Amino acid sequence: MSKIFFPILILCIFPVLVFAEEAIQTQESDTLDGIEVDLKSLKIKDDIITLKFKIRNAGTEKQSVKINFKNCYIMDQKNQKKYYVLKDSDGKYIAGPIYDNNEGGRFWFDIQPEKSKGLWMKFPEPVDETEEITISIPEMPPFEDVKLKE
Repeated sequence: MSKIFFPILILCIFPVLVFAEEAIQTQESDTLDGIEVDLKSLKIKDDIITLKFKIRNAGTEKQSVKINFKNCYIMDQKNQKKYYVLKDSDGKYIAGPIYDNNEGGRFWFDIQPEKSKGLWMKFPEPVDETEEITISIPEMPPFEDVKLKE
């Protein structure tokens, strides 16, 4: 029986270990009870930074999370420069999911207790050979000292 049980156990656990991506950093909301945001990934390609987040409701009540993309930015700490979310040729932010196109686009979703919602944004890569950035999202403390390259 143990000859069969062990391979089955490995097959059940292996996908969880492979696909359970740890957060680079987590912040708890300053204003929304139970809302936590995980920075899940930072990728750079063709001088564009793509940030992916997971917004989680660890509380007991539904929370309405509203993020105007116009208020999100990254900061080159070394050179003290801000970079805002990129826009397309129609003036809409390259980010999502987008609830509506007010002010170029915004994230505005209800998140039930014990549930989560993904969020992504694209930024220009800082031009001055910086190694770390700070990420600012409204209603969250900043994600500080985030390494651009490993």
